[in-house]
Parts: sequence; C-alpha cells; structure tokens
Amino acid sequence: MLYPNTRMDSRYLSPLRILIGVGWRANALSTKRAKEKRYANAKVWLTHSATPPLNVNIGCGKEPFKGWTNLDLDPESRADILWDVTDGLPFANDSCAFIYCEHFLEHIPVADGVRFLAECHRSLQKDGVLRIGMPSAQEIVRHYYENDWASQPWLEKYGFTWIKTRAEYINVCFREWGHKWLYDAEELQRRLCEAGFTQIENVAWGESPHAELRNRETRNETLLICEATK
Repeated sequence: MLYPNTRMDSRYLSPLRILIGVGWRANALSTKRAKEKRYANAKVWLTHSATPPLNVNIGCGKEPFKGWTNLDLDPESRADILWDVTDGLPFANDSCAFIYCEHFLEHIPVADGVRFLAECHRSLQKDGVLRIGMPSAQEIVRHYYENDWASQPWLEKYGFTWIKTRAEYINVCFREWGHKWLYDAEELQRRLCEAGFTQIENVAWGESPHAELRNRETRNETLLICEATK
C-alpha cells in the first residue's frame, strides 16, 4: 500500500520487472485460452461422437482403441480429444463404464496422480472399472538386486543398450521418459484408496473378467496391472 508523500522504490518500475509481468500475464492468458479450447473441443466430440456409458483410453499415444474415446495431450497422438488430465476429466459424473491407461500414471507427479484417480472414480458409473498398466518399481529393484538387468528385452527394443551398470539402469528407469513417480502394487493400491476406490485387484497381462479390458496391454514391460472397481 502506498501513502501520500512516499516514493516508490525504483526497483518496482524497472523495465525488466515490467517485461516479466507482461510475459507472465501473456502466458497465463495463453494457458487459459488453450484450456478453454480443449473444453470446447471435448464438448463437441462427446456431444456428437460418444454415447454414455463411455469406454475411455487415457494417454492413447498413437495406439487408440477403436470404438473408445481416446485422450492424449500430445498433438501428434491419434487422440479423439486433446486433453490435460491436470484439468480434471471432461466427463459427467457416473458416465464411464471402463477407463484404461497404460504407462501414463507414472508420468505425472503423485499429487496430480491422486487427483486424476479421483476424477476417474467420479467419472465411472457404479461397478465401472479403471484398469491401470505400468512399469513395476518392485521389478526394477529386483533387476538391480539380482543383477539381471542386462537381460531385459526393452533395453534393445528402445535403444538403451548403452547402459553400463545396474546403478545406471535403475536411475534410467526412475528418471527417463519424464517419469515422476514409480509404483509397486502396495503404493498403487494406497493411492487408489486415497482417490476413493475400495475394490482393487491385481491382474495378469491381457487378462480380465471384463471382455472390454482383455488384451489391452501394448508393451511386454507392463508388469504392474490392476483393476479398481467403483
């Protein structure tokens, strides 16, 4: 607050501070407009191309599921809806039958991850199912401890044969590809419970009691898979 006869410190009027302020406001406006555009596009898709209850594939990349509503933030993906899950999910309460994501949850900070899981819980109808597939922190640690990391097929598949030691291996697993938080079964169940799920089961690769969720995994290194029912 300024009082009469006081002089504003010249720091607050420096060109650099003014430019920083202008840049911040421009960035905030750009972010707001991008968010509004995502919501508008999602509304159009959901109004004209989808009928509840929805089957939703989140983080689809270039492998969308036919007949599902596919979401991804990457403009180069083959998503039906370009979406940032930190904005929530663009679905009405109780409007989804199945939600699937593979190698997605580990790419967002854990607090955002719990909010995302809570949004999945909100969006699912009663008895709706969320299926999550991801790398397993337990398996990564086992590879380190038993020193069999060099035999993992994904090293050659994805061009990581340059890794020389198990310490380098475990650091790559936890830090590469934009990983923010890796899970084992205990940690994933904990976060699902925080999001409101109570019925949680570990399941095998490609297997499910629900036909819609069978054979959905696309990567052999998806070693931690569970289904959470609302």
